[in-house]
This record gives sequence, structure tokens and C-alpha cells, in this order.
Amino acid sequence: MALAKKYAGRALRDRSATRALVLGLLALPFGVLSPFAIIAGMRSLRRIRASGGMSTGAFSAVVGLLGGVIGAFFLVAGVIFWLATS
Repeated sequence: MALAKKYAGRALRDRSATRALVLGLLALPFGVLSPFAIIAGMRSLRRIRASGGMSTGAFSAVVGLLGGVIGAFFLVAGVIFWLATS
């Protein structure tokens, strides 16, 4: 109850948005993390939209999602290049 009073009127940041951002940034050099960044970003965006303005962090979720997509692209391109030159 005290927590509800403390944050009354303030939108809370969705924690999975931060998770998506971190995973998305890590997915750029480490493409193996791309699926996790994409899933976390999509889940976070879904939660933020469903909250009706009570949660924030959509920008972080989108950046994490895009980082995951770019990381996945480079992972697939790297595997194709590796297979083509072997």
C-alpha cells in the first residue's frame, strides 16, 4: 500500500524494457543474444501498450528490439559468409 501511495500518479518504467535495451546492445557484437533481445523487446512493448500509460520505457524497448534485429542479421550474414568461404 505504501508503494502505491509513493508512486501514485507516476508512470513506472517497465523493467523488461531495460533488459531489452541491454540485450539489444550486447547482441550487436554477440549475435547469439539476438533472439533474447527480440523477445524481450516485443514483450516489453506489449506490456507498455497494455498498461494504458502506467508504464514507460517504449524507447528503450524499441532500441533493444532493433539491436536484436540488427545483431540477428549480422549473425546470419556471418554464418552464410563462413559457409560460403569454407
